[in-house]
Amino acid sequence: MARPLRIEYPGAYYHVMNRGLSHQSIFLEDKGRESFLDLLSDITRLWKVEIYAYCLMNNHYHLLLSTPATGLSRAMRHLDGIYTQKFNRVHHRDGPLFRGRYKAILIDAEAYFLSVVRYIHRNPMGRGGVRDMDHYRWSSHWGYLNQKQCPRWLNTEAVMSRFGGLKDYRRYVQSEIEEEIHDFYKGSYQKPILGDKGFVQRVREMLGERAKVEAEKPESRKVFGLGVEEIVRAVALEYGKRVEELKRRRRGIENEARTMAMYLSWQLGGHKHSEIGKALGLDNESSVSSACLRMKLKVAQDSTIDRRARRIAAALIKS
Repeated sequence: MARPLRIEYPGAYYHVMNRGLSHQSIFLEDKGRESFLDLLSDITRLWKVEIYAYCLMNNHYHLLLSTPATGLSRAMRHLDGIYTQKFNRVHHRDGPLFRGRYKAILIDAEAYFLSVVRYIHRNPMGRGGVRDMDHYRWSSHWGYLNQKQCPRWLNTEAVMSRFGGLKDYRRYVQSEIEEEIHDFYKGSYQKPILGDKGFVQRVREMLGERAKVEAEKPESRKVFGLGVEEIVRAVALEYGKRVEELKRRRRGIENEARTMAMYLSWQLGGHKHSEIGKALGLDNESSVSSACLRMKLKVAQDSTIDRRARRIAAALIKS
C-alpha cells in the first residue's frame, strides 16, 4: 500500500497526531508528559515552529502548529525520536514507541484554524473520561485559562486575537464541534487536507513551484540533507579531536567519537552503511551497522552521551 504524501512548504498549518504502537500508552507519568512539553519547546526554538494547541492523552497526542520558515519533518523527527529514546531509557525498554510516523493533516487556516483548536481542546472529553475540559492539565486549553502557567512557547495570541476575551474563547471551545469537522475526523479514510476545493487547488498549484511534497520513505532517507563529512567535522569538534582521528581505525581500541559519527550519519543524515564505511575507512557494512546499533543503545541508556548527541545535532541544524 502506498504511504501518504508529505506536503511541506513555509507557512503551512498542520494538525499533527501520533499514537502508541498497538494502542499502548506513550505517557505513563507526569514527568514523561513534562519531558514531551520540553521537546515541544525545543522544536519552537530550533525550527521556529509555531504551536497553537496541543493535547496529551495516555496513548496519543495532538498538535496544531505552523512552519513559518521551514518544513515539518525535521521538527517531528526530533520530537518523536528523542521522546522515544527518553521513554525507553526511563522504562528500561527498547524498540519503537509509536505505531509509525506521525500523521500530518494540512489545514486551511483561514477557514478551519479555530475549529481544529476546539477539536484538540475537546479531545479529553468522551473517550478520555474527562467531564470538565477546564480541569484537564495536559492540554493547552489549561494554558489559555491559566496564563501564569502557560508555556512561553505556546502561541495563544493567534487564537485569542479572534475573540473578544477569555469568556468568548471559553464559550466557543465548550460548544459542540461542527458536524463537518466531526465527519472529517471520524471517517474511515483520513484525508490529508482539511480545506475546500479552492484550497486544494491552490495547494496543487504550489506543488510545481515551491511546495515540497515527499512520500514517506524508509528511515534511511536523508532527513537533514547532511553529508557524512559535515557530520564527521561536527563530531570531531564536539570531542576535541581532529577529523583524521575519526577516520583512523585502531584495532582493539574503542573510538567513541568515530562510533558517534557513524551513528549520526545513519540517524540524522540517513546515509547507507556503505557510504558511512567509505567515509570513515570501513569496508565491512556489517561493522558499520554494529557500531550504529551500539551507539544507539548507549544514547538511550547514558544521559551524558545522549546530551552529547543532542548538542552535535543542534549544532548541525543551526549551521
